[in-house]
Amino acid sequence: MLRCFSIPVIAGVLCLGLAATALRADNILYANNASGGAPYIYQIDITTGMVLQTYTNLSGNNGRGVVTVGDTIYYTTAGDNNVYKESKGGVNEGVAFSVAGASGLATMAYDGTDFYIGDYSGTNNVYKYSPTGTLLQTIPLSHCSSFCDGLEFFKMGGQGFLISNEFDGGFGGPNGYDIYDLNGNFIKTLFISTSSGSTGIAFDGTDFWTSNIFDGTVSEWDINGTFVKTVSLSGYGGNSPLVEDLSFDYSQVLTPEPGTLVLMGTGFLGIFGLVRRRFHL
Repeated sequence: MLRCFSIPVIAGVLCLGLAATALRADNILYANNASGGAPYIYQIDITTGMVLQTYTNLSGNNGRGVVTVGDTIYYTTAGDNNVYKESKGGVNEGVAFSVAGASGLATMAYDGTDFYIGDYSGTNNVYKYSPTGTLLQTIPLSHCSSFCDGLEFFKMGGQGFLISNEFDGGFGGPNGYDIYDLNGNFIKTLFISTSSGSTGIAFDGTDFWTSNIFDGTVSEWDINGTFVKTVSLSGYGGNSPLVEDLSFDYSQVLTPEPGTLVLMGTGFLGIFGLVRRRFHL
């Protein structure tokens, strides 16, 4: 008999012992590339690793974050504090808004309403901003040493979380991705552990994907943080595949969770146990 456990801090019921079986919500991955000049963003078929399109008419210097929502691509660079916009059709739409007090921006995420933007000025802060440029919250991430360049929002069982790497993956070396609640309260260390040069992270509705900046590859991890496979990128032409942040289309990923996504693996269920204990101390 399947037994289900109610956890007050999340919406719905999580059932133990079953892993998520739904297909990913989106097969197209967007990847912002680090460069010495203007950034460029790849549109990648994640099933093959083939670059389908490269956006090159972008603003700023040295690409970092990317968030794709419907027909709009938002992105950041290490060289300034602007969040820029580009249409999927390849039209440069300029500055969406700026992040006050920052000299550079790193990775980005989106919760369906607002953005989460990592600082690239030497702090461990994530800034929550409305699409109109209003600062809503400053969220320090305790296990981020500074200049962290991998951040994602994801939702499971009706509850939103942030997952972030611990330092700038461009420095190389083993890196880890930790889970926090939306106020920055630490929940789980090293949910994902990588071997070297890991930067951006994205959630496809079922699994996580991380970028291996020096290898020209991206890696897939299941809902328990277990390695699935690595996909090599191809078709990027003369541009180097120094991929920083990653994004699937949030308008597809952040749809109402089907029943199969409520049935999570034991590893992730353990995280909810940590959340439950935190709120019952």
